[in-house]
Amino acid sequence: MNEEQGFAIRRVPAILIVIFLACPLLFLALVTLSLSTWTFDRGFSLGLLSDARLYQLPEAVPGARWTSAVIEGSGGLEWKTVQRAARSVLSADYLRDQAVRIVNQVFDCLDGRAPWSDLSVDARPVKRALQGEAGAQFARLLAEDLPVGGRVGDFRVSPGRLPVSRPSSVTVEQAAAVIRAGLPVFLSSVPDTVRLVDPGAYGAYPRGPAIAPRVVLLLAGLFLLLIGAGFLVGAAFLAGRTADERVRWCGWPLLAPAAGVLLLGLAVIAGASWIPWGLARARLEMNGFSSTFVAALVEAARHAAARVATSFLAAGGIAAGAALGLLAWSWTAPRAEKRAP
Repeated sequence: MNEEQGFAIRRVPAILIVIFLACPLLFLALVTLSLSTWTFDRGFSLGLLSDARLYQLPEAVPGARWTSAVIEGSGGLEWKTVQRAARSVLSADYLRDQAVRIVNQVFDCLDGRAPWSDLSVDARPVKRALQGEAGAQFARLLAEDLPVGGRVGDFRVSPGRLPVSRPSSVTVEQAAAVIRAGLPVFLSSVPDTVRLVDPGAYGAYPRGPAIAPRVVLLLAGLFLLLIGAGFLVGAAFLAGRTADERVRWCGWPLLAPAAGVLLLGLAVIAGASWIPWGLARARLEMNGFSSTFVAALVEAARHAAARVATSFLAAGGIAAGAALGLLAWSWTAPRAEKRAP
C-alpha cells in the first residue's frame, strides 16, 4: 500500500467524524448560542408584554366556557356570565402591570434571588375598585348577566362566593342591590396578594446566588462548540497532509452547520410574514377580541420573530464568515506550505 492509498483510507473515518459528530455538534452549538441571546432575556420578555392593548378583555366569546381559579372559588361562575362585570374592574393597564410583575418574579426565581412561592398577583387595586363606583357597575352588570334560576334563599353573597344565578322572583335591580351590599363580605376573604404557587410546596426554595439559566445556556453552547471544533480539527489532521488541506477540512464542513442556522433564520422571517394571515384565519375579531388587540398581537409576534431570526442569522453569519475565512487562508497560503512533507 503506497502513501496515497493510506491517506485515502484515512479520509473515510475523517468523513464519518465530520458527518456524524462535528457537523451535528456545531449545528447544535450555533442553535444553543442563538437561543441564549433571547430565551431567558428579561428585557425581551417584558418588551413583548408591555403593550396594554394585549390585555383588552374580549367583549363576548360565543360558547366559551372560560373559568379561573378565582371564579371557580366564587361558586362556579363562568366567564361568559361575569365577563362584562369583570371588564369594569379589570382594566388593561392593571392586567399589564400584573403580567409584568409575574415576569419579573419568574426571572427573580430563575436567578435564585427569590423563592417560587413569591409568585403572586396584587389584588388590592381590584378590591379598591369594587369598593368604589366601579363596584356598583360591577354589581349591576353581573345581575343582568346571571342566568335565571335557583331559590331565593340561596341568592346571597358570602365570603369568597358570589351568586351564580338569579331567582325569577328577584328583579335585576334587587339582585344588583344585594350583590353591591355583599361585596365587602365577599372581599373579606380575598387576600391582598393572591399567590400563584402553593407556599407549602415551595416555601423552602433556596435563595442566594445561582447561575442564571441564560448563562447556563451560553456555557452549554460554548461547550458544544468546543467539542464540535475538536472533532473537526481531529478529522482535518486525520485526512489532511498539508497545512492548507487541513485548513480546508476545517472550512468546508463548517459551512454546513452555518448554512443550516442561516436557513433557520430565513425560515423564521418567512414565517413572520404569515402571521397576519394566520390571525385572520383565527377570526379573533368575530370571537369578541377587538381590532386593536389583534393589531397588538401581530406587532408583538413580528417583534419576537425579528429577534429570533436575528439571533439565528447572526450566529449563522459569523460561522459562515469563519468558514470562508479559513478557506481564503488555505487558498492564499504560500506555496512552500502547500507542499506535502
